[in-house]
Amino acid sequence: MDVREFFSQWDIYRLCIEHNTLHHREVEECLRAEFRHRHTPFRFLDLASGDATITARALAPAPVASYTAVDFSAPALALAGGNTAVLDCPREFLNEEFTDFLRTRGGIFDVIYLGLSLHHLSREDKREAMVHLHRLLAPDGVFCMFEPILHGGESRDECLARWHRHMDGPYDAFPAAAREAVWDHVRTFDHPESLDEYFDSARAAGFADGAVLFQDQGNFYALMRFTR
Repeated sequence: MDVREFFSQWDIYRLCIEHNTLHHREVEECLRAEFRHRHTPFRFLDLASGDATITARALAPAPVASYTAVDFSAPALALAGGNTAVLDCPREFLNEEFTDFLRTRGGIFDVIYLGLSLHHLSREDKREAMVHLHRLLAPDGVFCMFEPILHGGESRDECLARWHRHMDGPYDAFPAAAREAVWDHVRTFDHPESLDEYFDSARAAGFADGAVLFQDQGNFYALMRFTR
């Protein structure tokens, strides 16, 4: 199953959201707090948006000037259209890979969010994506990124073995086929980096500052914030 096939089976990803196995609730609350700090209307770019459930709820109380969603899944974008109807601003939905968007599109955004997608790329491609993210971000803009992370000195294989052991408990409510599909996706496509690497690549791309807004107790995931 490739990345497209996994996320096209939206019912599996919805299980992850409903059971909060990927900490969407904590991320949503952190994003809502981040957006509340912005008192002037801002242009928002939702990269690899999926159905925009989390970002739509986090943005609802905020002064959003425009909303742009980018995702390769047309069905997910259709759901995003309904979920973001609560936003009182112009909305655009672009059916393309977020990496293609970064390489080929212009435009300036005040806030950019990318969740659980950058880790599918090689380290070289992650670093290239950071350069384009910096280019698209307005002065004084904010880029928030939620990704799996390696412990310091940990290899990919060690991280994946640790993650697999962690499935017992959080994923017990999943049907066996769905649980196996999640694990198959992780071991095939996940290429996490350490926090040091994410921060180094951000600095190399030109970002001025970085901070961790959320890290789960198991140290599997982190929500990072970078400024231009």
